[in-house]
Amino acid sequence: MEKITRREALKKVYGAIIATGAASFLSFDDLLAADKYVDKRLNLVWLHGSSCSGCSCSFLDIEYVPVLDILSRFANVIFHPDLSLATGDQVTGILDQVVDSDLDYLLVVEGSTPVGMPHACLMGHKPFVEWVVPMAKRATACVAAGTCSVFGGVTRMNGMQTGVQTLPELLAAQNIAKPLVSLPGCPMKPEHLVYTLLHYAMKGTLPELDLQHRPIHFFGRTIHERCNYYADFQEKHYARYIGDSGCLINLGCQGVVTRSDCMINGHNNNTSTCIKAGHPCVGCASEHFPRQIMLHRHDDPRVIKRKF
Repeated sequence: MEKITRREALKKVYGAIIATGAASFLSFDDLLAADKYVDKRLNLVWLHGSSCSGCSCSFLDIEYVPVLDILSRFANVIFHPDLSLATGDQVTGILDQVVDSDLDYLLVVEGSTPVGMPHACLMGHKPFVEWVVPMAKRATACVAAGTCSVFGGVTRMNGMQTGVQTLPELLAAQNIAKPLVSLPGCPMKPEHLVYTLLHYAMKGTLPELDLQHRPIHFFGRTIHERCNYYADFQEKHYARYIGDSGCLINLGCQGVVTRSDCMINGHNNNTSTCIKAGHPCVGCASEHFPRQIMLHRHDDPRVIKRKF
């Protein structure tokens, strides 16, 4: 196996930092001197409520460089349901110990909290809400990871019986006043979380947020504003079928009401987005997601029938 130098390895890590947009406050020289930040590493506790684990999978699958190379330099992961080796009583013991200590930590909550049906999500025979509330009270700041945690998302679709609360709603209902950052997306983009963590580690504060606690750096503009079909929209050149060129608004595109940076930073190492793939934006980072009529069926007359 070919060996690489520490500097070469750090260049790969810094490539990920550039991709997340954090290079504006974290230079390569800072990364070279990261050892001096070892005592300032963020303590991170990640809890997973009602959701599909998609945000964790997205976070762990960041393609620029293994995300642990970043976390190990700027964070100390106390618990993550997919990363930690602890199981059973070990997990509850770790979390209890954190709550009872004077440790400063960031609490990341993936998924919503089923307060209307508490037994729908249990950890150690205890409802999820009974874990989130005390941990949020002790945390220095909280992160709502993904649309389910921020807006309810799929877990709040019509017909759901669990009566979920989002993390912002839960904190408000429990009168827990903590700094909060919301990172919607289905799944959440790993770059958004890495940027937030690095900003907090280097500056001691959360990034600039909008009224819904979203980083303006990523959510300051709608997808529509940056869409590569924006000129077609202005010229009233609209697509009639999925796969057509032209503005997709008549096919249900949600880019007009969805704030995110998808047209700048797409999914999977910026491989693609809904619109770049020829499909209308489904608005997965929006408070309106998911809509009742969102995805197109194979027999939808607006879908081009191609013969292969």
